[in-house]
Amino acid sequence: MCSPITTKGDIVNSRTLDRFKQAMVIDNLITAEKLRAAEDIAQQKNKPLINVLVEMGLLTKEKIISFLGEKFHIPYVNITDYTIDRETLDYIPEKIARRYNVIPLFIIENILTVAVSDPMDIIALDEISAVANRKIEPVIAAAEGIGVAIDQWYGVGNTRKELIEQLAKELQETEREKQPKYTGVAEIRLKKEASEPPVVQLVNSFIAQAILEGVSDIHLEPRRNFMAVRFRIDGLLYDRHKIPARFIAPITSRIKIMSAMDISLRRVPQDGRMSLNIRDKRIDVRTSNFPSMFGENIVLRLLDKNKGVPALSELGMSGRDLDSFGKMVKAKKGIILITGPTGSGKTTTIYSAINTMQKESRNIITIEDPVEYEIEGLVQGQVDPKVGVTFASALRSILRQDPDIIYVGEIRDHETAEISVRSALTGHLVISTLHTNDAAGTIIRLMDIGIDPGLIASVLNCSMAQRLIRRVCPRCKKQYGPDSGLLKELDLPADAKYYRSEGCDYCNGIGYKGRIGIYEILVISREVRKLIDGKSSENEIIKMARSQGMRSMFEDGLRKALKGITTIDEVRRATEE
Repeated sequence: MCSPITTKGDIVNSRTLDRFKQAMVIDNLITAEKLRAAEDIAQQKNKPLINVLVEMGLLTKEKIISFLGEKFHIPYVNITDYTIDRETLDYIPEKIARRYNVIPLFIIENILTVAVSDPMDIIALDEISAVANRKIEPVIAAAEGIGVAIDQWYGVGNTRKELIEQLAKELQETEREKQPKYTGVAEIRLKKEASEPPVVQLVNSFIAQAILEGVSDIHLEPRRNFMAVRFRIDGLLYDRHKIPARFIAPITSRIKIMSAMDISLRRVPQDGRMSLNIRDKRIDVRTSNFPSMFGENIVLRLLDKNKGVPALSELGMSGRDLDSFGKMVKAKKGIILITGPTGSGKTTTIYSAINTMQKESRNIITIEDPVEYEIEGLVQGQVDPKVGVTFASALRSILRQDPDIIYVGEIRDHETAEISVRSALTGHLVISTLHTNDAAGTIIRLMDIGIDPGLIASVLNCSMAQRLIRRVCPRCKKQYGPDSGLLKELDLPADAKYYRSEGCDYCNGIGYKGRIGIYEILVISREVRKLIDGKSSENEIIKMARSQGMRSMFEDGLRKALKGITTIDEVRRATEE
């Protein structure tokens, strides 16, 4: 596989190199002079030309690979985007994979797609094809990436395989649930295609991968030529797979059958769910589909029902903020509002607070959309607009249930806000959420939806804004020195320790692992109440609160960066969106 100019692990062999060099110059990827200089160094040091080009900083290896794929019409892939099944790996023994630095990715219609670092090595491809007893379709990937993938997937053992097998049994039970009797030709065909082994295996595989990686949401997004599979990990979406377009319909049908949805309805949004018991864990999967241009967009939300509600002290609040919020949740009446965008951890914070409020002598009733945590000792309800159960209508009924504490999932309109305020005025403690950017914004939002400022001043105990930021990976984080201009801009000490991470196996190459909250708590003091009652501006309220010790979410995040919990970049990303 080697040549006098290339060495094992290089991207191209000598037969390809001349054509490649000409193409680089013609396409202005590099000048002829710089190319000749690199060739001289390569000959003097007996190194691959490609490596010399990279070492000299003239080109990146990724750019070279991508360019090679474009010129020879062979797709370039990022090997980290793929999850490889044990059955696929079995087509090429590990010994052969390491000899030629190749790895099989998937098999479709008896054609085995293989990631290679040298797509022009016909001898290697012929041997791989003979060993696999299949036609080979090569795609280009970085040599180093293939080597890492070989270590990763051939060394996986039976963990993933066992999980997929267990998952398959669980999903078979799910499929036995009541399904509509299909009589249409198209629906019967879709159901048959959805039950084909490759489709079943593919769906089971990416669900298993998501469970292993601790994914919160799986996105299946039909595009013009493929279906993108993306995972939400610690709040951000990452591309994981690109599935050929012809599999869009059967995969969609498969998911809908598993979730007890109607496959005959393809232009109407639907919701479904399934429950899986995997490794002594109960995983609830909530499925939502939405018709899009190229098919049905599907999102699977994975909820680990075994995961308990953390204590308030485990959420990441500083000592002072924890003391302030702890005092608020001990109040007997008033309103506590938690604000932040979707996915900022509001529900978890509220349930952590409710756990501290819960006593035998208290009646705690909730109305949620949907119920995310099942807590023993609470009366939990869920909105259902189809039968007229909204936050406002449910809240009226709750007031006749003799509650002490009421949790309203979200204040969305004037009616819900008005009933919540009235509840607080009559001696109840109400805890709820709003969608605003900061703590002071909740006051302005309540005014905007028609609540009198005097009433707000009377009943509001505190408003807390929050975000979730990612923790820097503890296994691969490294100390570094930020730019002095940045430190001056943020007023940070130059002699402190700052960390960042490039990624490792433990964090799946992301550089972050897990999340922690950052908070901004506005306690409604006597002075703040006067400002609210007097219809003061948001800036005036913030100025007063800061003079009394309120710290912004950004400042709270920077404190966590200084402690090595997160990075400056992550704090800025989370608070500047």
